[in-house]
Amino acid sequence: MTQSASRRRWLVLGVAVGTLITLAVAAAVAVVLFRESTPRLTRAEYDRAWAQWDQRGPASYDMDLELAGNRPGKVHVEVRDGQVTHMVRDGVEPKQRRTWDYWSVPGQFDTIGQELDMAEQPAKSFGAAGAAQVVMWAEFDPTLGYPTRYDRVVLGADLETHWKTTRFQAIDGKAGQKN
Repeated sequence: MTQSASRRRWLVLGVAVGTLITLAVAAAVAVVLFRESTPRLTRAEYDRAWAQWDQRGPASYDMDLELAGNRPGKVHVEVRDGQVTHMVRDGVEPKQRRTWDYWSVPGQFDTIGQELDMAEQPAKSFGAAGAAQVVMWAEFDPTLGYPTRYDRVVLGADLETHWKTTRFQAIDGKAGQKN
C-alpha cells in the first residue's frame, strides 16, 4: 500500500468516526430538548395524579394512545363502569383478555407505580448493568389526573417505553364522576 493510499484510508476513517460522534452528540441534544418539555416524574406527582383520578375520573371512557420505544404501536381502549370492555392494539384485539387492563387508566397507574419501585434497583429490576439508571418523565391531565404522557428510559440498557394519550373521551358526560 502506498503512503498516499494509507493517508486516504486514515482520513476516511477519521471522517467516519467524527461523523458518528457528531450524530451521537446531536441525538443526545435532541433527547434533552425533547425531554425538557415533559417534567421528570416524582413519587409525589404520581401520588397526586392517582388521587386526582380516583376522585374525579369517569367510570366510562374511550382512550387512544400512541406507543414508542421497544414496542411501538397504537392502542384503543374502551372502559365502561370501570371495566375494560374493548381493546385493540394496532387494530388487532389481543386474544388474552387479561392484557386489556394494562391500558386502562388504573392499569397505566399500576405500571408507572411498579416502574417507580423498580427504578430503585435498576440492575436487578431491569436486568441492566450495575451502573444503570432509570429516568422517568410524565405529564398528567390537569383536571382528571390520567397520564397524558409517560416516558421511561433505562440508561445503560436498551429499554425504553413511551406512550402518550392522543384522545380521551368521557362517556355520557360523566367526566369527574365515579359511578
